[in-house]
Amino acid sequence: MTPVALVHVAESTGWAGGERYLLALATELDRKRFTLSVIVPDDGPLVDRLHALDVETWRVPLNARLVSPGAFVALVRALQSLRPGIVQSHGARSNVYTRLAARCAGVPIVLSTVHNSLFDYEVGGWRRSLYVLAERLTSPLANRIVSVSQAIARDLVERYRIDAARTVVVHNGIDAWAFRPARDRAAVRAELRVPAGRRVVVMAGRMTPQKGWDVLLEAAARLASVRDDIFWLLVGDGPLRPALTRRAGELGVRACFVGARADIADMLGCADVVVLASRSEGLPFTLLEAMALGKPVVATRVGGVPEVVEDGRSGRLVPREDPAALASAVAAVLDAPDAAAMGAHGRARVESAFTLHAMVRGLERVYASELHAHAGVTA
Repeated sequence: MTPVALVHVAESTGWAGGERYLLALATELDRKRFTLSVIVPDDGPLVDRLHALDVETWRVPLNARLVSPGAFVALVRALQSLRPGIVQSHGARSNVYTRLAARCAGVPIVLSTVHNSLFDYEVGGWRRSLYVLAERLTSPLANRIVSVSQAIARDLVERYRIDAARTVVVHNGIDAWAFRPARDRAAVRAELRVPAGRRVVVMAGRMTPQKGWDVLLEAAARLASVRDDIFWLLVGDGPLRPALTRRAGELGVRACFVGARADIADMLGCADVVVLASRSEGLPFTLLEAMALGKPVVATRVGGVPEVVEDGRSGRLVPREDPAALASAVAAVLDAPDAAAMGAHGRARVESAFTLHAMVRGLERVYASELHAHAGVTA
């Protein structure tokens, strides 16, 4: 059987959820059934990682401007050259461009992936309104819309008024058995100069407003006023890093900012508790990774997070924008006699319900279903 040509269109080449999703797919996809190419907007970490897996990339600058006729024409030509049986896009702008370009190029099956709600995008009100309008107008051009969580699927139906029958949920997943620290906990703590007796609380992610770093610092300040046994390890980079560093100083929070790290498993592995203070999420990979390492978590009750974290069993869920609740939950988990059991329960949950194998096989079933439906239409 001739493999089906599959093309994915990435919205960025950095290292966030959508990019990690693509790399996971490239790692696990059945190459006997599908060939994979990825259209990227520019150079970046994702490109190097894809090339290491022998995945071909094509560059189309979709992120150059909000409206770019030149980029649209380039995308049409790339799709005409690649001649995919299936094209799947990621992110608001890429979804809109790809739906239009794929139909112009005659691609038979068009899938769009939604990783987060447009209503939570970090853009101005007018731009968000434009994205939402474009989503509503072009979504009928997609055969199916893939959501990474049930929460995102509900959002599409309730706020975008998209037909529920055209949405499908494929949860994010990771290889929990392969995600392991390279160094032991003591070695990592020694590198970071964690004082003896300190409890390590880690948050990792892009330093953007969506992730709620400012809320985390406010919670850390509250805890600093009543206890001195916490070492705050903040992993990541982004536009807010200088402002967050200043804010930590203003609040008197002794936080260790280590920037973006390739050894994220080592950073999470040295934690006593992993925190996610996000204002919005689809279904965050960092949360899955922390739980895969057996770490109890404290996270905001947003997006698909409650689909993963069972409050009181694998960690604690708190309202967003609530530093007091976040601080209280972190303290409670640090002091909980069953913290290790919480971590073990979280790991078991990821291993049973949020695996890389399940994610990719789920996508492959969507591909097969759409190919079968298309064959029936064209027969």
